[in-house]
Amino acid sequence: MESVPIVDFSAYSLDRNEPDPERFQKLIDDIYEAFTTIGFVYLKNYDGVLDKKVDQVYEHTKKFFLLDYETKMKCEQGNIGGGFINFERESSTGDVMKRPHMDLRESFLFLPPSATTKIWPEGMPEFKENMEDMLFTGKELLHRVLEVIARGLKCEDPLIFVKKHQNIGTAESCTSIRLNHYPPTADIEVKKNQVRCGEHSDWGSITFLFQDKDGLEVLNRQGQWVSAPPIDGTIVVNIGDALQRWSADKLLSSKHRVVNPVSESDKRANRYSIIYFGSPDVETTLECVDGSNKYPPIQMLEYHDQKYIKMYNKS
Repeated sequence: MESVPIVDFSAYSLDRNEPDPERFQKLIDDIYEAFTTIGFVYLKNYDGVLDKKVDQVYEHTKKFFLLDYETKMKCEQGNIGGGFINFERESSTGDVMKRPHMDLRESFLFLPPSATTKIWPEGMPEFKENMEDMLFTGKELLHRVLEVIARGLKCEDPLIFVKKHQNIGTAESCTSIRLNHYPPTADIEVKKNQVRCGEHSDWGSITFLFQDKDGLEVLNRQGQWVSAPPIDGTIVVNIGDALQRWSADKLLSSKHRVVNPVSESDKRANRYSIIYFGSPDVETTLECVDGSNKYPPIQMLEYHDQKYIKMYNKS
């Protein structure tokens, strides 16, 4: 069964000023192989700085979701896009015939600069600062992964994707960080065909996932759901829809989901995840880089809005 491979990123880790010339091509080949087959990798040896930022955000994540309902609702997501998203508010699948019920999770979305001070809870002054630190540290790794991908695709300009991800942290970018809390399922009513997070593919270019417990499953090209549990010292990295379209389907944006726990102990446990959604700048035109014109050009902001409408069942 095809599973998610582990790829060593040390040849271009964040503590290097330039790639290791002896090992860089193997990294390019390994990433290309993974992203054109299953669309997911476990990335190891990328750099410890990002891990420290993630650890800080994890602390705030757990504190935030422990707040009472009224306090969290003061941080509720509005039309601006950032903030708290209540339990059973979203349908990741976006298909009411397949998944008629909303996801069993609550979330907090950081989407600069719409994430103003109004969405931040009182008494957690470092929450916003730590999220911003993670956003910009993740940007460095995102750029390196995008360069490796462009080289794997043999693009004439190896920085073609990097140049379209320059405005992270501003209104000119859709890049965001999402915090997810999956409450214990032991004491709640789980409806028929309801899961913690329905099957879906991501919208943007590259996603970094940090998770603390089992539950993630990835659909491989054989149509099999394979488990992708947390592995110490790694990030789960996957391709998003925008980059699949951009690459004329050479790269694979695979469906994935978070299933409900089975064992009694897991049913009584919380699950947390932190997701870094790397996305092209809003003015970027997604146009097949191989010149094939397999898909008509579309502006990233329009593409993002189409996905948003489907997720929230908006008309």
